[in-house]
Amino acid sequence: MMKIITWINFAAFILGVAGLGSAFLFRSKIFDTVLDGVKKELPALVQGAMPEMPKIPQTTGPVNPFAR
Repeated sequence: MMKIITWINFAAFILGVAGLGSAFLFRSKIFDTVLDGVKKELPALVQGAMPEMPKIPQTTGPVNPFAR
């Protein structure tokens, strides 16, 4: 039973090392893919976060209503 657990542990260790090694080797490709996804979503996120601009009135009155 101990030998089976040892082999399973060894296989999991090798898979972990291989996964981390491949992530390290392909880190620039992974980073570019993630960055492209963020760039696609960024305009929608910014547009959703911006408040609506208020309407500017066509005519305005005097600054001081008491001065005539």
